Amino acid sequence: MTRTKEQRRTSAVRIDDIERMFGERRSQHVEETLELQVGGESRRTDADWTVPRYVSAECISGKLVIDFTQALCSRREIDVRVDAGSGTIVLVVPRGWRVDLDGVKCGDGAIANRVKLPRFPGAPLIRVVGHVDSGVLKARYDYRSPIGWLRRAR
Repeated sequence: MTRTKEQRRTSAVRIDDIERMFGERRSQHVEETLELQVGGESRRTDADWTVPRYVSAECISGKLVIDFTQALCSRREIDVRVDAGSGTIVLVVPRGWRVDLDGVKCGDGAIANRVKLPRFPGAPLIRVVGHVDSGVLKARYDYRSPIGWLRRAR
């Protein structure tokens, strides 16, 4: 197969070149951040929500549940920053996702990662960083009660 001179001179377009031509999107981090704060009550994310690149979760006291099971997610990596005072933060993920809690520092609290199954190809990885004082940080799969299993079987 022979190439013409124009084909040999044309190089592939890289994303760096496109950003240089049209300007870098620096405000992307600010636009794609979801900030969740709980100060004594319980809060849970909605059933249908779009997962941004960055999630910030602060729970002074109370309980914060971030449920990814029915969320719309087109990302391969999600960065979550947690700050749990004496509250509880729970990450609920579908089977096949992975949760990395290695970046979380723990004081007198507890950290539990029950997401143990292998990651499916193309499934998201959630990287969690932050601090847990005397609270709890859990990552787990969604589960249903036996009554839920019976209702679903119909």
